[in-house]
Amino acid sequence: MTIYTTATATNNEPGPLRKVVNAFNEVQAKILSAGVKSAADWEPMGEYMDIDSFKRVGAYLEVLDFTEYCAFLAGWAAGGTRFEFTEFHVTETGDTLFQEIEERHTRGDAFIRKNVIAVYRFNADRKIVHLDIYEQARDSGDWIKDAAREAMAA
Repeated sequence: MTIYTTATATNNEPGPLRKVVNAFNEVQAKILSAGVKSAADWEPMGEYMDIDSFKRVGAYLEVLDFTEYCAFLAGWAAGGTRFEFTEFHVTETGDTLFQEIEERHTRGDAFIRKNVIAVYRFNADRKIVHLDIYEQARDSGDWIKDAAREAMAA
């Protein structure tokens, strides 16, 4: 069965799912700014996720559970990665939030800018259960690809 959802209203106030994503992004920023030493440093994200059923499908089609996602983020952050993003559009419908952003990654002399759509899916408790990443980039950064490969191999 196919279900079609049409968004017919706009609102300047964040919806309940956007509030979760905003808090999730804030925790990630705090972790990164504190300095990442291991995958365990990312565990505070679990407050916003159903860690037992969470799956992330990345830009390289890597599928990561919560533990693998933490390992990926540790590899991605290694070497002093700096990260920032600008949010352009957010659509919240049903149990799904679509976030259109521009990401900026800096590591040493390397600078990467990407257009990204992040699709968050939630359970009934408003915990993130699935995260899909779609990106447009001229260069995704070897350190990012390497972190994804290493997390999948672990």
